Amino acid sequence: MTKYDRYQDYVIKDGNFIGEFEEMYQDFEDPWDQSFREDLVLSKSVVEKIIQNGAYKRPYELGCGLGYFVEKMRNVSGGVSGGMDISATAIRKAKIRFPLCHFDQGDVLDIGHIKNFKPDCLFMDEITWYVLPKLEKFKMLLVENFSGTMFIHSLRQYPSGGQSYGREYFEDLNGFMDFFSSAIDIKDWGSFGSTRDPCLHTFFAGTVK
Repeated sequence: MTKYDRYQDYVIKDGNFIGEFEEMYQDFEDPWDQSFREDLVLSKSVVEKIIQNGAYKRPYELGCGLGYFVEKMRNVSGGVSGGMDISATAIRKAKIRFPLCHFDQGDVLDIGHIKNFKPDCLFMDEITWYVLPKLEKFKMLLVENFSGTMFIHSLRQYPSGGQSYGREYFEDLNGFMDFFSSAIDIKDWGSFGSTRDPCLHTFFAGTVK
């Protein structure tokens, strides 16, 4: 029996951040349908294209979960891909499932793990809502340690009136980009809609200043 019926409630429940990621990965085998979702999200295909066109060989995902997209980046890049997640259970499973990839257990502010990997491309997908209080320091660490490195950000934009958490930070793609513009020289951006999801799937990409 799980603590919550829905895996989403381990993260955000009733408009409040819960953040019980380790417990979620212990209680649910495939949250967010990671084992097959990577092939359905159009914003992920943009990330693949950026990695291919930029010939990046050491992409690194922040908040990699079970590692499925890290493996996909490895195949797309033809190099060595890495990822980090705060859940020890998720990282343990990722290492077993994808032994050719590099995985770290840690927080977005554990910058030493990322530096040791020496990435040429950083990717942050759908975790921004979960690290809001850490973002200002994260931006500072990016500029201090990864100037010139490609940075790709992907995040859902909720329909009007649908966002209950984090509205004081941003609510749409323009807000996402405005917030990160102090650390990222943004070159490309866009969004995708789908009949399967009322949210817009947004992305932006650029180099760390």
